[in-house]
Amino acid sequence: MSDLTRSSDAGLEGNSGFNKTPQTRQAGVGIAAGEACYIDSNGLFQKAVSTVWMVTGTTGQIAFDGLAAKAIPSGTFGEIYGAGAEFFYADSGLTIGTALWVSNTAGKLADARVAAAGTDQPVAQVITATNIVLLRGL
Repeated sequence: MSDLTRSSDAGLEGNSGFNKTPQTRQAGVGIAAGEACYIDSNGLFQKAVSTVWMVTGTTGQIAFDGLAAKAIPSGTFGEIYGAGAEFFYADSGLTIGTALWVSNTAGKLADARVAAAGTDQPVAQVITATNIVLLRGL
């Protein structure tokens, strides 16, 4: 498993968020544009990481609600987008069709699931050498 290198210009691509409703919340920590997030039990955005689980019934998935559209400083409000949103994510080098999971490095996405997360599902898929589309999230 390796983490993807996020571009310093990462963000919502084109008009992909136009018909999507973002989640607007306060950030519990500073979050960079394009970082993976989840909403914690206090209603704050936190960086998603493979050690934080949401369990429904007998199955579990790593907590993931979307990617930050822009940087969100700690304690301020910002937006994340979920399923169906397209993001410019990397300057180049992504392999089309690759599934992406939440990494064990907070806020990052990886090209393989974390070994301990056998029931987890991918959160995004690579659609161009630079862009991803979210498969999960609010």
